[in-house]
Amino acid sequence: MKSNGNAKVKVKTSIAQKKENFTGALFIAPYLIGYVIFQGLPFLIAVVLGFTNVRYISKLEDASFVGINNFIRMFTDVDTMKALGRTGLYSLMYVPLIMVCGFFIAYMVNKGIHCKNLVRSMFFLPYVSNMVAVAVVFKLLLGPDGPVVYILSALGSENPPYLLYGLNTALPTVVCIAVWKGIGLNFITYLAALQNVSADLLEAAQIDGASKWQRIKNIVIPMISPTTFFLMISSVITSLQNFTTIQALTGGGPGHATTVMSINIIRTAFTNYQTGYASAQALVMFIIVLIITLIQWRGQQKWVNY
Repeated sequence: MKSNGNAKVKVKTSIAQKKENFTGALFIAPYLIGYVIFQGLPFLIAVVLGFTNVRYISKLEDASFVGINNFIRMFTDVDTMKALGRTGLYSLMYVPLIMVCGFFIAYMVNKGIHCKNLVRSMFFLPYVSNMVAVAVVFKLLLGPDGPVVYILSALGSENPPYLLYGLNTALPTVVCIAVWKGIGLNFITYLAALQNVSADLLEAAQIDGASKWQRIKNIVIPMISPTTFFLMISSVITSLQNFTTIQALTGGGPGHATTVMSINIIRTAFTNYQTGYASAQALVMFIIVLIITLIQWRGQQKWVNY
């Protein structure tokens, strides 16, 4: 009798679990359908097009299979390789800057400053601002007739730099604007992680004679390493998805000073109408992002403390 009772309970539990799983599936189904339609299918189409010579203005019937010729062309194309190099340089400037600044600001706010809520809102507001509006403002500020040039001229500079229009200054300026725009997410995420660091542990280390830097290095940084790991991956991916920022600010100019791979791919596809070649470039960028992410995932086993 007891075994029959246990069997009935198991059956009821199984039915309830199936209903719960079905309900959960219904909730995520719209997202999965949207993901397949707007992400999965375009990706598969891009993979196929990367091995063809299809053009944006031509019919699919006129396209032919070219094997890996598009990929060979990419790695022998000087302009494309320069764009790839600028993309790497952009990431090398963007990722460390936004990580360090985000942590520093969050640490200072967490330690306690006046008007904490105002400071928090001030740093997060750019993150939710429209990039086109931000670009318009910075173009006015940094333009030839903008207040920055006027102030530098008034201070005695004979040839004040046009930061967004100089061949050597355009890319670093765009990076700084992108960091200013996106630092809100890193700041808020780091702030939440710092608030979970044990105050008793920090106090004990201070009593034992640990300096502020030693407490940060040996306690704070290891305890927030999962957050750092997450933000590093998201920052790397964001640095490679930089089309909107650069297109709104410089359009890839002056010359090709800020033409990174995202700009180069769009130009190849919709200005030069070489859709197959552009798809091959996009596929290579996907593989690069995938490799970087896998390396970071493997690296978490050594320096991330869960």
